[in-house]
Amino acid sequence: MLRVDTILAIETSVPQASIALWSDGNWLFKAAFTSDRNHNSTVFNPLAEALDYLAGKALSAIVVGTGPGSYSGIRIGIAAAQGVAIARGCALAGLGSLAATPVARAAAGSPKAPSAMAIGDARRGLYYVAPIMANGEAKEAELMDAQALKNHLMKRPDCALFTLDDPSKWELDTSLEKRIIHTHPEAPSLIEVWLGLDQARREELLAQPLAPSYLRAPFTSKAKPGHPLLRKG
Repeated sequence: MLRVDTILAIETSVPQASIALWSDGNWLFKAAFTSDRNHNSTVFNPLAEALDYLAGKALSAIVVGTGPGSYSGIRIGIAAAQGVAIARGCALAGLGSLAATPVARAAAGSPKAPSAMAIGDARRGLYYVAPIMANGEAKEAELMDAQALKNHLMKRPDCALFTLDDPSKWELDTSLEKRIIHTHPEAPSLIEVWLGLDQARREELLAQPLAPSYLRAPFTSKAKPGHPLLRKG
């Protein structure tokens, strides 16, 4: 059984990035910083500062936010977490970033199904919804068009709604828009989600390879005929 005493969390899926270090019920370090598109140049100073607070303590586990969110930000967070895990010889797991928001944390453990739900812009005319489960994690996102989103939200008048995006751009009814809380994930909340999971779920996450949380399958374009990559010999 994995013994978790000291945990580092890295959350860089959104511009409001953060890092936290927890040990035996105490917060050793918390830092929030705006990274926007410069995650690769802003994450390492607070990360180094957090590691300085270990003061000889062994790092038991690292949890990193896997999005959805910034394409480059998530990958920088994952790469940084992998580097520290290798250097420190500790366990490493990814957690969906939607679960680490204040609204999701408030809903964790609620008997309602669900009492909170994430909403977001999936681009190309689609939106996503992801209910928060009783264990604190977010379900896999479900994609739908604008009209289906409106219908979906109107059927859940008591559900707390939150988003990482700007809901004013979605052209929702005023009453629906007012219900949606604009928020962002936080590294300390990643640790809280991890601590709230049972041992079986932790082991399951630890066994999974780290990967960004995609809203849809990654899109890549094929090389055109005659492209150097397609030439033989």
